[in-house]
Amino acid sequence: MNKKISVGICLSLVIISVAATFALTMVFSKQIYNGIIRNISQRSQSFDSAEEINRLIANYFYGDLNEYNSNLGSSIAEGYVNGLNDSNSVYMTASEYDTYKNRIENGLVGVGVEAFYDFSSNNAYITFVYEGSPAANEGLKSGDIINKIDGESVRRSNYLSLFSRLYSSKLTTVSIEYTREDYTKTAQMISGFAIPSIISKMGGTNGYIRISGFYNNTADELEAELSKMKENGIESVVIDLRNTNQGTVKYAAQSLDVIIPNIQGYIAVVKDKNNKDKEVFSAHEGDFGFNYAVLTNSGTSGPAELFACDMRDINGAMLIGTNTAGNGTMQELFNLDDGSAILLTTGLVVPKNGEGAVYDKTGVKPDIDVTLLADNNEILMLTEAEDNQLREALNYLNSD
Repeated sequence: MNKKISVGICLSLVIISVAATFALTMVFSKQIYNGIIRNISQRSQSFDSAEEINRLIANYFYGDLNEYNSNLGSSIAEGYVNGLNDSNSVYMTASEYDTYKNRIENGLVGVGVEAFYDFSSNNAYITFVYEGSPAANEGLKSGDIINKIDGESVRRSNYLSLFSRLYSSKLTTVSIEYTREDYTKTAQMISGFAIPSIISKMGGTNGYIRISGFYNNTADELEAELSKMKENGIESVVIDLRNTNQGTVKYAAQSLDVIIPNIQGYIAVVKDKNNKDKEVFSAHEGDFGFNYAVLTNSGTSGPAELFACDMRDINGAMLIGTNTAGNGTMQELFNLDDGSAILLTTGLVVPKNGEGAVYDKTGVKPDIDVTLLADNNEILMLTEAEDNQLREALNYLNSD
């Protein structure tokens, strides 16, 4: 027997349903509203504080406010990025951005030397001179003490800014006053030499490759050096990534692609803030068939860590040295309207072996832990006799 519901009861149910829906909507709306107001309040408080500081400076600061006003925009932008408390996210002025972009896309350019400041002796040294460079043509050598750059004495307080003059992409003249043994001399050089990102040498059946950074040209340079080694009968290769921290994940993956055979899956995948695939890097090239050992230390960071991790997990390379830095994130460049830019961390790098191989914050642990015994940790200045990490790698490769 069918029961009929009266019109009055039906209307009552509709009214109750509408009231319940309205109440729930108001609860959620209130939560959203409160969240918006809270954010607005926080932003308003930040802006009020900034305005208060600006007012105090304008009224009481004893100094030139013209420079303050001209630097205010970049200082605010830099402060925003610094507030992230992420050392890999940085603000760049227009000139800094231009320098960074040229370095990533074209590699380093300069007079053709590598330099190092030794805090124990308070001396600056030339650690390496590139063949065919202006520095090589002027006769500079590894071990020379740098006294002055462009007439300014090199000190602990200014060595970084003076060293930067050695890597100018502009065709400018750079002078280096240096001391060797018992004489002092000044060399005048024109900057603009394209500095390779790879240093290599061969001995017997062993090859050695040092990668200083992963730039747009690194994969091609690496392929050329490995091909040359193959032609010369090399069987085993040491890849030195100690103190390598420059470049991008993209160009590290391209360099891996030169060495790693065509495999299923990926070399690495980058996960965004929502744990979705942001970028996937795959292997397409071939394998040179070498046995590999890879040298790492605490200065091995970022793209170099991905390279070391995948060399071990895909190519069976032995990692030798000490734990890496633990910088397993990817950064992207965002241009600003005034020509400046922000390099922002936008993803987590997941290497071939998945989440279990993620090295962010923990670093990549070597297979053979070897601490460098030499007092001087500037890799390029070490002789083979002083470099016990390199000796361990050669012993491992020659024992097979």
